[in-house]
Amino acid sequence: MSRRSLTHRTRAGATVSVLACGLLLASAGGAVADRGTGTTDTGGGGTSGGDGISAVVYAYHSPEGGQPMTSSTGNWSPPVCWFEPRYTNDALAKHNEEMEDKGPLEGIDHDTAENRKEETDAHKDKDGMWWERTPVMSPRSCEIGELWIWVDRGDPDPPADAVDPEILAGLAYDRTKLPAPPVDLKPNDDRNVVNLPTKIEFSEPLDRVWTTASLVNAQAGINIAATTVAEPVSLRIDAGTEYAEPSSCTYDLVKAGGGYEVNSEGAGCNITYRKSSGEGTYPMEAQIVWDVTWNPTASPDGEPANGDLPDGLSVTEQAVTVKEIQTVVR
Repeated sequence: MSRRSLTHRTRAGATVSVLACGLLLASAGGAVADRGTGTTDTGGGGTSGGDGISAVVYAYHSPEGGQPMTSSTGNWSPPVCWFEPRYTNDALAKHNEEMEDKGPLEGIDHDTAENRKEETDAHKDKDGMWWERTPVMSPRSCEIGELWIWVDRGDPDPPADAVDPEILAGLAYDRTKLPAPPVDLKPNDDRNVVNLPTKIEFSEPLDRVWTTASLVNAQAGINIAATTVAEPVSLRIDAGTEYAEPSSCTYDLVKAGGGYEVNSEGAGCNITYRKSSGEGTYPMEAQIVWDVTWNPTASPDGEPANGDLPDGLSVTEQAVTVKEIQTVVR
């Protein structure tokens, strides 16, 4: 096993390299495609090399105009930094020359360039790849530590924090978009009346949603993928006022007709408003809980891996008008 790291000899050198990383990240932002059903994007850079631009590719099966999935735990965060195979030795040597020619403000300083040249010279004519530390968002997450590590071809022991299916699953989770709850009310949201239970159904069935993240690098012998799958399991309705009994109801979703549905007809819990909304409205909130799993394949039907990701949430709010019941006095 051979390990050689390319580090910066000075703090200033590290900062300049991180600045360059950030500039390239910013320029890559426009590469992301629309996330409708079946679309793909390259995550900013595709399979091309470049400081701070990941070669991870994404494919989506989600509705148009969805909302980013929110973690139910509130404290979950996606992977922020990992090592990814990027350059042959010759390619990195050429890249270093290009970065030095740009000067310290856009590239690297002289001391850093000399350090990199010593490392690439030491690996001349060797068969392997330089793995680069890659940030998903902020370059600051990669500011400290090795930026490149040499890995011999066929070495079964990749760098610590090397990209793997579990990291890809977290990246896919972070990019998953969910549909807003397609809630219909009976009576309609502008015709509700006091003391009448509000029944809930979906205007259309919900389907499961998934995102696949993959990384293919033939030179490094890397071909990995992970698919994160979100399946709707329950619906919670909050009345939006203290003048309702109960103030909230939760319904399990039922799989039917190729999708997931809810119909609260005959349910033991339906919100009943006890006071008119007057000249205003009540902000009723609908929240769907999605059970999220992942598997180390490019298919949503792969065997789920151990250690599920946090449940996901999608939320919508609608204004409900509640009127008094009109009676006729004879």
